[in-house]
Parts: sequence; C-alpha cells; structure tokens
Amino acid sequence: MTKILAPIERLFTPYALIAINVVIILLAEFTGRGRFFAETGLIHFISVIFVGLIIVRIFSDYAFSDYILKGFLKIQLAFFLFLGLVHVYEYLGLHIFMLDSEVVELSVATSYLLWFLGIVLATGFVFRIYHRRSAIYTAIPWMAIAVIFVGLVGANVSSTFAQRLPGWVPLTILAGTIIFSAKGILSTRKIIEIMPVFKEYSRYAVPAMLLLVLAAFAEYFESTGSLEALGVSEVQILYLAHFLMHAVLSFLLVAFGKLKKPTGIYAEM
Repeated sequence: MTKILAPIERLFTPYALIAINVVIILLAEFTGRGRFFAETGLIHFISVIFVGLIIVRIFSDYAFSDYILKGFLKIQLAFFLFLGLVHVYEYLGLHIFMLDSEVVELSVATSYLLWFLGIVLATGFVFRIYHRRSAIYTAIPWMAIAVIFVGLVGANVSSTFAQRLPGWVPLTILAGTIIFSAKGILSTRKIIEIMPVFKEYSRYAVPAMLLLVLAAFAEYFESTGSLEALGVSEVQILYLAHFLMHAVLSFLLVAFGKLKKPTGIYAEM
C-alpha cells in the first residue's frame, strides 16, 4: 500500500494541496456556468476522494509500533470511514434517490459533530492510557455518539420521525459542533505535553478543526436557507460548504503525514 502512495506523496505537500484546491474552486465556478459540479454531484465525490486518501494514508503504514498512537489512529480511521460514507450518502440521497434535502443536509452537519466527538474519543484514549484512568473516562463521548447516531438513523429511516424533529435541532447540532470543536482543539494541543510526536500533527490538525467549524456553519445555512434570503444562491452555499471541507481534508492529509514521519526518538521505534 505504501508503494501505491509513493508516486503521489509529493501531492500531499501544503503548496501542492493549495494548488489543487484552487483548481477545484475554479473548475466548479466556471464549468457549466458554475452549476455542473452541483448538478452532477461531482462536488460531493471530490470530498469522498479526499477522505479516501486520508483513510489510505492512515491504514497503509504506521510509522512505528506504538500502542497508544495506533489506538489513536484506529479511532480516527473509523470516523473517517463514517465521514466518507456520509458524503456518498449525500450524493445518493440528493441525486439518485431524491430524499428530503433538509434531512440529508442535517445528516452531513451531524457527521461533523460526530467527527469532533471522534477527536475527543481518540485523544481521550491517549489520556486514559497515559494517566491510567478507567474506561469510564471515554464512556461519555461514546454515549453521546450512540444517542446522536440513533437519532440520525431515525431521521433518515422514518419520515414521520424526521417531520417531528423540533426546529431547534439544527441550531443545537451547530452549537454542539462548536463546543466539541473547542474540546477537540484543546485536547489536541494538550496531548503534545505527553507525546511530542503530535506537535507537527497539531500544527495542521488545529486549523483543520477551525475550518470544519466554518463548514458546519455553511451546512447550517444550507439546511435552513438563511443565506438564500440574503441573495446567496443555493449552489454557492453548497460550494462554500464543500470548498471548506476540501480545505479541512487537505490540512488533515498533511497532518497525518506528520505522524507517519516522526522525528527524534520516535523515528527509532
């Protein structure tokens, strides 16, 4: 798997990813009068490709056999798999099965909240092992994930359940995303104190989390139609949410690359 990625590793540098993102933006805005990527669903599949590259990068080669780091990466891998499936679902729901767009967009916004909970869970795993805490330490994030996931499935399986969702649900999801993003950022910064190998990772992961919060705002505006009242087209709101997501995933591609190439004593492990 590492050999497969070797020829394109140079595309995972910050400058190369900036160029790729700029090209994507220009193509989306100027192809087919700026609607082709939205109407064909291609904008969704670009996100899936980015997620796939991150999954392959995590799964293909652990830089060293550290139990704590491997546990962190495996949790991250699971949540990236989920994130990728959500973007596939977004395409299928909006372009193939013609599902309720509000439910689909709410599902995408919820996936961002779940991803931040995954960050809290992954960093919590590290803190639990290092500080020898009980498994109860990570029980709260797991419970929150389970409750949100059940609600998410219910909204997608039952139209009656979806219609009965209170109007404050989208705003609550956004608020939860903001709260757990702050927790995720603080945990990511704190983890450097016990595992310096995360220092380079955090330089890219923290900006990615901040951008994901902006993407969550864009998804909220898309699901509620708030910006359309200001004259911003639905297509442009869709593009904004996905351009931000592409930037998030680009930062994370670099971040996980830093964990695969440790320095100092970790390079010998």
